[in-house]
Amino acid sequence: MVDVPSIVVVSCSNTKPKSLIKLITKANIPDDTENSVLVKQPWLIDTKYYTAEVNIFGLEKEYVRTEEFNKNVEALIIHMDSNKQSGLDVLTQWASIENDCNLEVKLLLSNYCTEDTKITRDSAVEWCLIHGFEFIELYPTINKSELEEEVIKEKFGVDRIIEALQTHTWSNLVMKAKPKCNKKDCSTKVIPTEEQGNTTANVGLNVDHFLTPDATDDFTELFSQLHMMKESLQSMPMSQRTQCAEQMVTAFWKAIGGEEEELLDL
Repeated sequence: MVDVPSIVVVSCSNTKPKSLIKLITKANIPDDTENSVLVKQPWLIDTKYYTAEVNIFGLEKEYVRTEEFNKNVEALIIHMDSNKQSGLDVLTQWASIENDCNLEVKLLLSNYCTEDTKITRDSAVEWCLIHGFEFIELYPTINKSELEEEVIKEKFGVDRIIEALQTHTWSNLVMKAKPKCNKKDCSTKVIPTEEQGNTTANVGLNVDHFLTPDATDDFTELFSQLHMMKESLQSMPMSQRTQCAEQMVTAFWKAIGGEEEELLDL
């Protein structure tokens, strides 16, 4: 039997794991009256670059995990109740999953966090930094004016959950065939003027800190730097942001095995 990597979804709130799985997969999951402590949903992750078949399991505390089950778990999603003072404290009930499984993706969810909730966003983010999780609000309050100014559009809620899962290198992923490059177009390169060359060099200095050889060879490592790259972009003059963003796109493309010349068609 071929091992299929899995995502475990658990909850410390009134939101059931099954409801979260429906949000992520858009699947219609039938009720299983025989097994009230485990929900299983196969899910095909299909991106532009690869496909991967995974299982998503919704667990209740009473479920007894086996060693075989644990070795296939690559991601953990926990939902907390931000309206309870103990919202972060009760997360320890799922610490055994972290200890027993080799987790590569760890996400902490809440419906929302504000200055008025018992668990503030700052508190949730601080907990995540300590424990190696990413914090995601399912229904965040978004400042539309700031969103419009962003060069790299950030995803929120369920879209961000899916994006985080898609950027993981699943143990059974199958790479898609590389898009073919038109030789005529690939051989055509724009020779920058001296002024353009100087500008590009200056922009490069701003991203060299992030685009290290190790990072550009590893897609997961590179993606983990995205938030800091985004902050670096926002500190630049608008005239330089586009050029810097192009460098970052090229680095991401090369990290997943693409050739730089193939981007000339885009």
